[in-house]
Order: sequence, then structure tokens, then C-alpha cells
Amino acid sequence: MIILIAILVLALDQISKYWIVQSHVIGTLGYTGSLFDLSELRAFLSQSDVMMNNAIPKDGNFIVLSFTANDAALWGIGNGKAWAVRLLLALTAVFLMLLLFFSIRTHKKLPKLSKMIVGLLIGGSIGNLFDRIVYGYVRDMIYVKCIDFPVFNIADSAICIAIALLVFEAFFRKTGVFEVFEDEYRYLFRLPTREEAERLAKERKKNKIGLFQEVIPDEEEQTEEPHHDGNEPADRGDGRAED
Repeated sequence: MIILIAILVLALDQISKYWIVQSHVIGTLGYTGSLFDLSELRAFLSQSDVMMNNAIPKDGNFIVLSFTANDAALWGIGNGKAWAVRLLLALTAVFLMLLLFFSIRTHKKLPKLSKMIVGLLIGGSIGNLFDRIVYGYVRDMIYVKCIDFPVFNIADSAICIAIALLVFEAFFRKTGVFEVFEDEYRYLFRLPTREEAERLAKERKKNKIGLFQEVIPDEEEQTEEPHHDGNEPADRGDGRAED
């Protein structure tokens, strides 16, 4: 299910980007340069007549298609700075590797909603990461008037939906992505389970034990009652066993 959702998101994202470039940028606007040359593309899009045809109209449809070559880090953050883009690429790559690693190890334990969340995150992240690696920028084309949000794409939508579902799951579901991944993390690093960690936390609070002090079980738990199997003579109290 995770792989299927990720592939579906990635396919829709790349097909929509290809379509907007071919039909709008090349077809309607008449761009004939290289799509891999951001400076040339930016220069073309900045021409007055092109800007007029590519501008977002004030009136009209609820959703507007307007092509944008976004080389900023995230939602315009970083303003195209090289360090911001490199940092985003590195963080995205690390995030994807960790997500794929834990998903492979825990896919049988994840609930259906969690699998959907992971699939959306993987598909959306790969979609934008592919753009940045291949083109040097992200192809954005969707603008929704009622929310007045920056121009985005299907990959962005998938990531936002996944985050919304993740918040819903965290508040209204007992077991989700966070819990399953945390259990796997504790298992890999030989840490106490969540139940054991909660018990130790209660012991520390009860006995006012510091964070770095060892929790010692109560004496009552350590003391065991003498065991008699019925064949051993019982002690009469004077040190001698009854016959």
C-alpha cells in the first residue's frame, strides 16, 4: 500500500508538471529555450508580455494554473540562496532514507492510515527532490484563490495532506506512525519499551529519583517468601526442624 500510494503521487506530480510545461510554457507562452537553464527561463518569464499571459487573474476560476520556477528552499524561504537549497536537499535526503528504512522494517505493523501517510510523504518528497536534482528548481503551477497560498504542485499537496493526517492520527488514534517508529527505534538501540519507560518514570517521580540516578526496586519486591514444597521439614522456630 505504501509503495502504491508513493508511485501514484509521484506519477501524478510528474505528469502534471510535464503537461503544464508543454501546454502552457512552451505552447501558450512560446518558450523555446532550455528547461534546464534557470537563468534563461527566468529571463523569458520576466518579459512583460509573457508575465501578462502567465499572471494570476483577479477574477475567474477557483483554481488557476500559473507556471513558476521555484528555486527557493521551502515556500519561498531562502530566496534561492545556494546554501538554503543545499541544506534542504540534504535534509530531504536524510528524511527520505530514514522514512524508507523504518517503513520497510515496520510496514506490517503500521495501520492503514499510517501507511497512507507514509506513502504520501515518500511520493511528495521524491517528486520535489527529483525536480531540484534534475532541473535545479521545482516546477510549481497551482494557485488556489480562496486561501491565497503561494503557487504549489501536487507533491506539495501530498505532503500537506500527510501532515494533516499525521496530526489527526496523533490526537485521535492510539497507535500510529510515531508509536510504531518509536517502538522500532527502541528495539534497534536496545532501549526500554514505552511501557517500561513509563513505569521507570513513575518510579522516579514516586521516589524523587534524579534523571541520571539508577532506579532500585523496592525492598518488598526484592524480598521473596521462603518456599516450601511440602517435602522439606518446617522450622519450629528454635532452629530445629520438626520430624
